[in-house]
Amino acid sequence: MRMTVATALGDVAVRCDGPPGAPALLLLHANPGDGRDYDAVLPALAARHRTYVVDWPGYGDSTAPDPGLVSPEGLVEVAERVLDALGAESAVTVVGNSVGGYVACRLAEGAHVERIAGLVLVDPAGFTAQNALTRWFCREVMGRPAVARRLVVPLARAYLGRRRTPSARATFGRARGLPYRRERLAVHCAIWRGFADPGFGLTDPGALDIPVLLLWGRRDPVVPAFLDGRRARRALPRHTVSVLLPTAHEPYNERPDLFLRHTLAFLEDPRAITPTRR
Repeated sequence: MRMTVATALGDVAVRCDGPPGAPALLLLHANPGDGRDYDAVLPALAARHRTYVVDWPGYGDSTAPDPGLVSPEGLVEVAERVLDALGAESAVTVVGNSVGGYVACRLAEGAHVERIAGLVLVDPAGFTAQNALTRWFCREVMGRPAVARRLVVPLARAYLGRRRTPSARATFGRARGLPYRRERLAVHCAIWRGFADPGFGLTDPGALDIPVLLLWGRRDPVVPAFLDGRRARRALPRHTVSVLLPTAHEPYNERPDLFLRHTLAFLEDPRAITPTRR
């Protein structure tokens, strides 16, 4: 089942799976990518949960009439519209990877906090210390299509890690086509430029009063565990459950077994997992 949600950035496709009335999960993917990136873990998640898998504007089956307007802050508004479209269901647990993790945190910080039951943050964006070098890289390297098209494939090869699963290979195949898809490349670069905006970042993640599972790949080359991961562990609430995995940026693609082991246990009972020490 699919639904389409009209937003200011385009018509957003949302795939719906799982039993109606079951606890709801909202899955938000990384940049680039689309909702199919979660295909390896979706059957297990949808067995006990009503899952809603979003394609960000310009990716998958979603449209982006003006790709240059897509930004991390715009994606927050998109996710808010999706939550509105879901109606008065029970509270939703949000699973977010990379920029999707940033959006998940912003939802829990904002006006929709009462709709959020918990967060599963997978190598989330928003914890990188901004400086002149990071802003330059986001704007002038990954933010410029002429430059980024040469780096998209090597970067995907690095952040997908050991592509031993069909889902990881399929995700890499889609990334290989990105340099030849002008509109999608423009979306990819616009989101990267947004990471350099002065207003980009999380207001007060330590104040979140909901269960949080933080999963981080030890070999992540994009947001390294020893820098961004450590900063996230310190910034998030003390009750956060933090797990370091032997993967790169997308553990649900590289090691779906490990991702599901921790995520399903957390979804079953967040109190059953002991938080790691800081």
